[in-house]
Parts: sequence; C-alpha cells; structure tokens
Amino acid sequence: MIEATLHGRDVQVERIDAFLNESGRDSLLMVTGEPGVGKSALLEFIGDRSEMNGTRVLRARALEFEAELPYSTVNQLLLPLIDSLPQLAPDHQEAIGIICGLRTGAMPGLLVAGAAALSLVELTAAKSDSVLLMVDDSPWMDLLSAMTLTYLGRRLRGVSAKILAAARLDEDKVFVRSGFPSLLVPPLSDDAADALLVDRFPALPASVRRRIQGEALGNPLGLLELPAALKYPSAQQMPSMLPLTNRLKSLYEDRLSALPPHTRDLLLFVVLAGAENRMAIEKCLPTGAGHNDFSPAERAGIVRFNSRSGRWEFRHPLIRSAVFERSTDEERRRVHSTLADAFASDPVRRAWHLGQAATGPDEEVAALLENVSQRFLEIGDGTRATAAMLKAAELTPSISGRERRVARAAYLGSSIDGTIGESPALLAESFRNQSRSPQLATVIAVTYNLLNSEGDVATARRLLLAALAPGTSEPDADARDYAEALYTLVLVGFFAGNGDFWKTLLAQASPESLPEVLQFQIDLFVDAAHAEGAAIERFHRAIDRLRFVTDPLHIVRFATAGAYIDSLGAMREALWQVVEDGRRGEAITPAIQALFLLANDDYFSGSWDELEVVVQEGMDLSIEHGYALTTAPARFLLALVQAAHGEEALAHSTAEDLLVWAAPRRLVALANYSSHIRCLTALPAGRFEEAFTHAATISPPGILPPYIPHAIWSAFDLIEAGTRSGRRTQAQMHLRALESTEVASHSSRLGALVLAAHGLLDEGPHWNEKFESALATPDVEHWRFDHARIRLLFGEELRRRRERSAAKIQLGEARKMFLQLGANAWALRSDRELRALGSPEARSGVLTPQESAVADLAATGLSNKQIAESLFLSPRTVSTHLSRTFSKLGISTRAGLRDALSAGPNNLRP
Repeated sequence: MIEATLHGRDVQVERIDAFLNESGRDSLLMVTGEPGVGKSALLEFIGDRSEMNGTRVLRARALEFEAELPYSTVNQLLLPLIDSLPQLAPDHQEAIGIICGLRTGAMPGLLVAGAAALSLVELTAAKSDSVLLMVDDSPWMDLLSAMTLTYLGRRLRGVSAKILAAARLDEDKVFVRSGFPSLLVPPLSDDAADALLVDRFPALPASVRRRIQGEALGNPLGLLELPAALKYPSAQQMPSMLPLTNRLKSLYEDRLSALPPHTRDLLLFVVLAGAENRMAIEKCLPTGAGHNDFSPAERAGIVRFNSRSGRWEFRHPLIRSAVFERSTDEERRRVHSTLADAFASDPVRRAWHLGQAATGPDEEVAALLENVSQRFLEIGDGTRATAAMLKAAELTPSISGRERRVARAAYLGSSIDGTIGESPALLAESFRNQSRSPQLATVIAVTYNLLNSEGDVATARRLLLAALAPGTSEPDADARDYAEALYTLVLVGFFAGNGDFWKTLLAQASPESLPEVLQFQIDLFVDAAHAEGAAIERFHRAIDRLRFVTDPLHIVRFATAGAYIDSLGAMREALWQVVEDGRRGEAITPAIQALFLLANDDYFSGSWDELEVVVQEGMDLSIEHGYALTTAPARFLLALVQAAHGEEALAHSTAEDLLVWAAPRRLVALANYSSHIRCLTALPAGRFEEAFTHAATISPPGILPPYIPHAIWSAFDLIEAGTRSGRRTQAQMHLRALESTEVASHSSRLGALVLAAHGLLDEGPHWNEKFESALATPDVEHWRFDHARIRLLFGEELRRRRERSAAKIQLGEARKMFLQLGANAWALRSDRELRALGSPEARSGVLTPQESAVADLAATGLSNKQIAESLFLSPRTVSTHLSRTFSKLGISTRAGLRDALSAGPNNLRP
C-alpha cells in the first residue's frame, strides 16, 4: 500500500504511473521540488514497486565530485547491463565498454554513445517487461551524461522504457530547457505531515508536532530531522528557534557560506526581529546598508521581498533556523539589544528583545515579560504567552517570584495551549521547597490539572479552599491569581455538585473586584436554577460586546456562563472563531470547550447532524491532548441523541461509562449526566417509572437543589415521568418548585416547558390553554426537539380527554417533527398514540388499534402496569388486550410477540 510507505504523495504517484504507462510521447520526466521535499523518497518508492512488478530498474545518483568526469552518470546506469554487451554491434560494444571502464581508448562522441546506450536499453527492454532509468540529483550530472539521457528521452518512444530524473526546483540546466515535462513535488499537506510525524514519532506530544509542522511547512526532511535535534520534546521547553541536525544544515550551508558578511549579519537581524517590515529593520541596522545588503541573499534564493506586505520573507522557515544556528550567543544578544532600542515605541517587542538580550536575573525585564504574556493571552496566543512567562521566570531574581511565574506558565499551557500532559514537570520545578505551603499560582495549576486530567475533584477542592483561606495567600499573589482560582472553583463546584463554599469566599471579595465574566459564571452557572432576571438581562446586554473580544479563554468562559440559560445561540460566531483558532494550532483548550458548547446549542436547536460532527472533533482533541474530564459533557449530549434515535444500547453504554468514572471520584455532574441519559432513554419507550426514578436522582421532587444547574434541564422530564407514572403529587411539587424561581424567564425554551407542565397537570377546563400558550411562545420553533415533545404531550392529553380529532392533529405534527429530527424512539411513541386512535397512517391489521399499541409495548419488555401507565388504561384492560392478541397471533407467551409482530405486515396489518 502507498500509505504504508509514503504519506501524502498519492497524486504524484498517480502522475508518475500515468507517465510510465503512456506510449508514443517523450520518455523522460523531470521530478522537481524544494530541498528535502521528498523527491528521492518518491523515486525510491517508484523504483522498488516497479522492481516488484518485473521492471528492470537502473539507478544512478549524480555526484558533485564527478561532475567533470565524462559519462559518469551513464556509467552508473549501464554498468549493471554489461553482461549483454556481446549482443550489441561491435562499435556499440566498444563505446559502452569505454564508458563503463571496461576498455581503454578515447571517449566516444555523443551520437555514438547515445546510439550505443539506446541499443543496450532496447535489448534490455526486450528481455524484460520494461526498463526504468532513474537519476537523482541530476543537476550534478556531467554534460555528456545529460546529453545522452536527452538523446534517449527523445528516441525511446517506441520502447517500453522510461527515464525519471530528480532535481531541486530551478536547478535543472538541461532537461526542462530541452522541453521535457516536469512534475512538481509540493510540500506535504497538514494532514499528511501530521500523519508522518505520528508514524515516525508516536510519542511526540501533539503540541510539539504542531510546532515542528509550523517550522517544516510540509518539508518531509524537516519533519523527520527536527524531532531528532530536540533535547526536550515538550512544547513548554522548546527553544524559540528549533535546532537543526547536520543533515538539515547541509541543505542551506553552501548558500549561506557564499554570502558576504554584511548580508549574513542582516539575515540574523531579520530572523531575530521576526521578519519585521523593511523600515523597522533598516532603522535598527548598525551598518545602515539597508536593502542593498539583501541583494546577494535575494539572488541566492534565500529571501524575497513581499512588496504587498512590506516584509522580507525566507523561502522556507528552515533557512531561518540555519541562519540562527550559524550565529553565536554573543551575536544574538547584541542584535536583540539593538532591536530593543529600535522598538522602543512598541512595549511588547521591546520587552521580548530585552529578555533575549539579558545575561542574568533582571526583575524589571521579568515584570515587562509577564505583562507581555498577558497581552499574548488576550489575543489567544497561548504558545507565546507561555514562552514569555517562562522567560520571565528565568529572569526573576527571587525564588518565590520565579516559582510563581513557572506555575503560571504551567497553568497557561494547560488552560490555553493544550499541553496539560507537559505541565507536571514545570509544576515540580515550581514547588521545590516543600518546607512551606505552595503558592496560590502553583495550587491553581495543580488543581486545574487534577480536575481536567484525572477528575480528582475532592483533592482539587481541598487544595484550592486551603490556599484561599484568609491569611494563607502569599504577599505577591495578585488579583489575577485570585480570579483564576475562583474560575477553577466554578468547575470544581459544578463537577462536585457542591458550592457551599461560595458564600464564605464571596464575603471576602466585593462583586466589583471580580472580573465581569467570573461574576456572570457565579450568578448564572454555579446555581442556574436560582439565577435572577436582572443578572440574565445584564448578561444578554454583554453578549453584543463579545464580537469585539479576541481572547478565546474569555469567550468560552463567557459562553459557559450562559449555557444553562439557553444563550449559546447568540454566541455561535464567537465560538466558531475560537474553534478556527484551535484548528490553526492556537488555543487548543478553549477550542475543545467551544466545540462542546456549540454541540450544547445544537442539541436543543435540533442540529443533531452537526452535533455529532463537532462532538467527534472535540473528543479527538481531548483524547489527543489528555483532557479526560472535558469529554464528559460531549459524551452526555451524544448519548441523548443516541437515545432519541432509539439506539438504547449505545446510550446505556455511555451512561454506564460515565457512572463508572464518576462514582470513585464523586463527580456528581457525571452521575447526573448518566441519570439523565437513562431517563431520556426510558421516556420515549413509555417506561415512566424508570424515567421518574432516574430524574429524581438529579433533583428530588419538589426541590431544585442549589449548585446543581443540571436540575433545570431535567425538571420537565421529572414532571412528565411523574404524571405518567401516577405520581401527580410529586410532579405538582416539582412544578411549584420551578414556579418559586425565575426559570420560566431564563429562555423561551424553558418558559414553554413550564407552560406545558402546567397543561399536563391542570385538571381544570382551561388546561389546553396552557399547551396552546406553550406552542405560541416566541421562538418555540427554534427548540425543535422540545417543541415536538410539547405537541406529543398535548396530543396525548387530548386523547386521554377523548378529543380525538384534535389529538390526531397534534400527534401527527409531533410524529412528523420527530422523524425530521431522526428522533425515531419518540416517533414510535407518537405512532403508538396514533394507533390507539385508529389513525390510518399508523393502523394495525387484524389487531385492533388498542391491541396493536399494547402488543408493541409488550414486545419491548414492559410489564402490564407500565403499559397501562403509557396508554392510560387499567392493568386489567391491558391483560385483556394481550389475551386477545395472543389468540389472533397464534402465540401463548410474550416471548413470541416480537417475532410475530415482525413476521410481515400482511399477516398483521391490512
């Protein structure tokens, strides 16, 4: 298989195959590309595969030191064929013998050598199925060899023989000028480059792979050699300029060595300045040579000036590394110092260059770099934010200050850059002195890792609360650390289902001192059931400002605050921007969270196909980067869709997995996810007692517990299951609990569900008005799944109250909506109701409508009592219907029901 040997070269292999199989045209193809792009590997693959298929393959590599040796490349190609010399004409024997060093004499002329080589190749092709001549590094060929191959390329048209020659782009001097076709080998695509790295370096962290891909830009040699040069293969310990192996250095060494000294100096300025615009470079050049010094580099194909952007650009990032590798530490510090002066009006660049020019600890520069880290964070560049913080730590004179900054770098790597697996090494460095309590920054980083990788919510909660206790914080712990600790506590409280600590903590800090987004999370997410309308109104006003925000962490934190009040739809554009940043390798952790927040909105809006796609993308990233707990909400949403599809086994499997993970860690949120999945698996099947039991484990009837935001999502399910299982009192208690809060005003979806719950429980003459009001709620059509459920319940109630015509309308609409969603399990429940009404579209055959409905439920394993609850019948009536059904179907037990019902529509349903 091609994929087993080469990555991302299917197109080129197909093009070469087409060339090898065509006849009547030129027989020479040039394979060109940048240095290290994989031309040799491609030729090797083609040659090896051709040999396996019976082709005689003749290989040669043109060598620089043989460039003046006549016919040296032809010698390599034809030497394996000398056994056939006696079959050639005498003059051809002599020519080939001299070329191959078998005879002495003057070198043959070009026409004689070409004719002799043609005869030998034709003879070989006659003996074999075909012949393939391959020449690598063809620009180093001697002129006579090049002309001989040109001769062959024009005259092998009637022979099953082909020539492949490889050369660096723009370096071929003979074949392309002679008009032979060429095939460009481009850099590998991002996917192919990643596949190559995974194949060759499976233990390499994803973040390091991204960095290497960014430097190699699809160059296979760079992709394979850069990892070998790394001393510490982790993103947080990688140098700003990746080291090169000798093999990579050799790609550009000759070109760089041939440049004038001033030009090499100028290239170093460009590299360390980040290829800034031309005016900035000239401003900081000590020589003042400016653009003139670039001319030799331009002529050598090392740099090019982009007139549109005003920037100097290297032809390939590896050249930047080669320039960097040739310089000394002293030369780099001198250049950085000059650049710091040149960028005096740019605080970010100035601080960065001051840090690189520093020779020892310097708190002033370290403080500047910490501020730079925050600036990078605000624009979503987690990699540079982490690098700046690590450099700040390196330059920090005090031990405690250095430990705090190292811990902060570890936290940034985990919460922004997707490097949670690499943080423990940094955290160990930040807590070397175990004789004293860890700093708040260290605790934040440790607890974030414990929570998101291991799900150890108990330890995370204990460490954070101890660090936040009055009088325990370090003097240099700033407000930013305090806020980050509270952000982590929001997650700790959510997953643990406990938030009793909030009253004490919030008493220590006024709301004005907290970041706005954190305050929104506390007001709307921590205890969503008891969120107040004023806070929700402030939040909705703030959504409009999100379009001006570039900080991905800010965006996902803000969106998380609005998740339980159904506000995610208004933030989709911002969330997709975070996802796109993540796809470019920036801010991986927020991108994972953004994907799952989008999936959350997809579930309630009925965009289930998109949900499955974004969940899979997010889960792949979570698993690849080691964020185990982060996948839980996504798995929950996917299982809800599976339950609605009728894929009970898959949904129950996820519910069990979540519970197994939750139980030893006391992750209440995951246990609630599990219960909710089981509840929504039982409801469409009519197993209302089972559904009620699971819903009640999330929130007991009549109680919306604080710090369990999920309770407002399962409240309507509990009311429906309670009503249908004969627990109207408990259902009414739960509705009263909802009414005691402002949940109905949180969103149009929740408002419509509360109205539907009133209709379900109202025994008075105006019960239907509640359902009609629910269906008339503004934007109710947006919430496709819940809209369909409200119609289903309305139709069931109408049937129960013997309003058959109206019931058919509602049930038919519900059925259609469920089928459009793919909610087959719920569509079947609608079918059962319609059959009970004798609806033509769901009519049973020899069985009466009521008998058919009872039989369908019995075939799923429901007891008579459960069937009675589902169809609003008495258990005795169910027993009677089953008895008649058994008689009509010719069976005696429930065990035969499923087979009998599936035996064919003609047997049962006319």
